[in-house]
Amino acid sequence: MFRSLLPWLAILVASAHPTHDIPARVGKTVPPLESYRLDTESTYTTLDQEGDVPFTVHRERSDDEIENGTVPYFVQSAISEAQAIVPGASFRVVDDFYVGTNSVGHVHFQQVIDGLDVDTAYLKVNILENGTVLSYGHSFILDFDEYLTVKKRDDNPITPQDAFETAVKLLNLPITGLASAVAEQTGDESFIIKHAEGCVTDPTAKLVYVVKDASLILAWRVEMDMESNWLVSYVDAASGNEITGVIELKNNASYEALPWGTMNPDEGPRELMVNPEDRASSPFGWHSDGTLSYTTLRGNNAFVTIGEKTSNKAVATSPSLIFSYPYSPATADWQSYVNASATEAFYTVNKFHDILYALGFDEAAGNFQSSNNGKGGIGGDAVEITIHTGASATMSTPVDGRAPRLSMGIWSDAGTPQRDSVFESTVLLHEYMHGVTVRLVGGPATSNCLGGSDGLSINEGYSDFVPTLLRVKSGDRRNKDYTIADWAVGRPLGLRSHYISTSLETTPLTFESLNALSSTGGFDVATVWATVLYEVFWNLADTYGIGEVNGVILDADGVPQGARYYFLRLILDSDALVPCSPNHLQARDAILQADRLLSGGANQCAIWKGFAKRGFGQDAVRGSGSQSRVNGFAVPSSC
Repeated sequence: MFRSLLPWLAILVASAHPTHDIPARVGKTVPPLESYRLDTESTYTTLDQEGDVPFTVHRERSDDEIENGTVPYFVQSAISEAQAIVPGASFRVVDDFYVGTNSVGHVHFQQVIDGLDVDTAYLKVNILENGTVLSYGHSFILDFDEYLTVKKRDDNPITPQDAFETAVKLLNLPITGLASAVAEQTGDESFIIKHAEGCVTDPTAKLVYVVKDASLILAWRVEMDMESNWLVSYVDAASGNEITGVIELKNNASYEALPWGTMNPDEGPRELMVNPEDRASSPFGWHSDGTLSYTTLRGNNAFVTIGEKTSNKAVATSPSLIFSYPYSPATADWQSYVNASATEAFYTVNKFHDILYALGFDEAAGNFQSSNNGKGGIGGDAVEITIHTGASATMSTPVDGRAPRLSMGIWSDAGTPQRDSVFESTVLLHEYMHGVTVRLVGGPATSNCLGGSDGLSINEGYSDFVPTLLRVKSGDRRNKDYTIADWAVGRPLGLRSHYISTSLETTPLTFESLNALSSTGGFDVATVWATVLYEVFWNLADTYGIGEVNGVILDADGVPQGARYYFLRLILDSDALVPCSPNHLQARDAILQADRLLSGGANQCAIWKGFAKRGFGQDAVRGSGSQSRVNGFAVPSSC
C-alpha cells in the first residue's frame, strides 16, 4: 500500500518553505561518449551512527488519515523533512516511493525550477513508517549564485524534433528517416518522435534543466533505444547545436546453469535441475505470468529470444517443461546448441530473480516482472534475454514498467571454438546486476543516477563483486582470488588487469587509485570497488561462515544466514539508501547503515576494517573533481 500513487500526489509540486565493462559499444560509427559524461555530486547524511540520535519529524500521526487512505504517513513525513533539508527549493514527489523489507521507506524527490525538472537534481529521504528519518542525500541546486547561466524556458527553445535530429547527427547514430520524423505532444513539454527508423521504440523528448560546468542549462532530454544501445542525450534547447550530456542506459561488457554457483564449464558439468523455482519469489512458477502459461522459455520474470548470429529463431518448446539439450564447449557450431544456450540463460536469470526477491528486490523495489500480482511497483517489465547476439554482453535498463533487455553474445577471445558467453555466469550475472543497481539507486522511476565517474565505478564494481560473491566455494579461504569472464576469454585474469583479491601484493589498488583511473579509463575502476567489498565479505565470513549458495536461508528474524547472502542483502539495502549520484564513501556509509538496520550494528567494526584496508577508512576524503580522493586507513576508536 506504500507504493500506490494517490490522486493528490499526481499534481504535487512542493515549494520548500516558500514564505520563509567494457567501454560502451554503440556501433562502429558512434564517437566515444566519455566527453559527454555528466558528473553530479551529492550530499549524504546518516542520522543513526553512534553518538547521533535519529530525529523524528514533529507532527502528530493521524490514524484517521491513514485509514481514510489519503496519504501514506511516511511520505508526508518525508515531504516535511524535505522542506527543511532543501529550504527554498521547489520539488515534486517521484511516484516510486516504497517500504523495503527492512521496514525503511524510501521517498524520492525531483527538483523543479520554473515548472521543469532538473534532471540531475534528486533528493532521497530514508524514513521509518513512524516518521523517524534515518538518512538523506541530495544533489539539489541551493545556491543559484554559483551558476553562471540560467536559461529560461521562454527563451524560444528549439523544437523537440530539432533536438532529436541534433542528437542523431552529432552522435552519428544509426537512425534514419529524419526528414519524415514528426513530434507528437504527449504531455507538458513532453513529446514522442514518430516515423524515424532505426529505433526499437519511438524516441521521446522532454524539456528539462540539466547542470553542466557550473551552468544550469535548458535542454531537451532525448531518449533513443536503438537496440545496439539505449541513450539519453541532453541537447541545448537554446542553441540547438550542442549536446550537454549523454547517459547510457545500457551497460556493456564482454564476459555465464550449470548448478547455481558453478560459473562455467571448467568448474563442473551441467545437471538437470528439477523444480528449481522458489514459489515464495515466483508464485506463478517460471512458465506463467498468472494469466497465461507457456511451454516455451517464457514466464513472469523473463523470456528468451534468438539473436542475429543464429539463423534458427525458434525458441525451445517443451509441453512437458523438460528443457534438456546437448552442449559441449568443444563444439564449434554454436547454432547446433542454441536450445542448450537458451535454457542456460533462462535458468540463470530466473534463479537470480528468486534469490534477489528473497533478499528484498521485489515488486515495490522495482524488480523485473511481467505481472506484479498487486504487490506494488509497475509490471510489464520481464527481462528479454537475447542470446547469440554480437561479440559482447549488455543490459539495457529503463525505468520501472519498461522491460530491460539482456543480450549475450558469442566471443572469439579464447580462439577456436568461439565461446558462448551465456555459459560464463560471471558475465550474465554481471549484466543482470547492472539492472538491479540502476533500479535501486535513485528509485525505480529513475534510471540516470549512475552516469558519472563515481557511479560508473560503483555500478561496475557491484556487477563484478556479486558474481564473485556467488562464485565463492565452501572450502575457499580469504587468499582465494577471482576475476570476471576468465573462461569466456580464455585468460586467467579474464577481462580485468587485477584479480579481486585480499592481497595488497596481488592487487595493490586503493581508494586513491581511482584518481588516475577516472582519467585513463579501464575497468580497474570496477576492481577497486569489487576488491574492497571482497575484503568486507571475508571479515563477515570470519563471524558467519561463507554460507549456502543454492538458496537464501533466513533466521527467525528474517536475517539471511551466512556471510554470502547477509552481505548481498546489505548491498541491496544500501543501494536503496544512497542518494542519486553517490560517491564511494557515501556507498560505504550506506552499507554501514544497512548493517545497523539489519543487525543493530553487530558488524560495524568488521565492515570498517575491510574498507579501511583499501583506503576507504573513516578519515578518507572525497573532494570535488576527479583527482580529489585521499586515502584514509582509520577505523572508529570503538574498533
